Amino acid sequence: MFFATPKLPRALLHILTVCDREFERVPGGQQRPVDKNVRSFWGVVLPLANLDWKLLPEGAYTQNTQKLYTDDPIEIKVGQIIRDTYDGQQYTVTQKLSHNSIHPMFRFLVEGVTK
Repeated sequence: MFFATPKLPRALLHILTVCDREFERVPGGQQRPVDKNVRSFWGVVLPLANLDWKLLPEGAYTQNTQKLYTDDPIEIKVGQIIRDTYDGQQYTVTQKLSHNSIHPMFRFLVEGVTK
């Protein structure tokens, strides 16, 4: 028997892409970062709420720290890059957050990279 589960509002979601950052050697012996697309999914990046600032015990956050929400069952690892196809913003995943067993949502802390 299947039960209905809560979903994130589709009006908020847009396509995000998970990327692995690799480095390639360029002439002169230096390396430059290259992002390899892994998978696209529906999600949304929102700012931290005041309650988040109080309750999260992980340490210091910057004004660029935000939360990524998705319903898609996707494996995202700390250190991977998230590219927002809507506005071109990039984020680095810093932590996976837990959620209760009733809601199938996945949450991550991400650090925005300034454009």
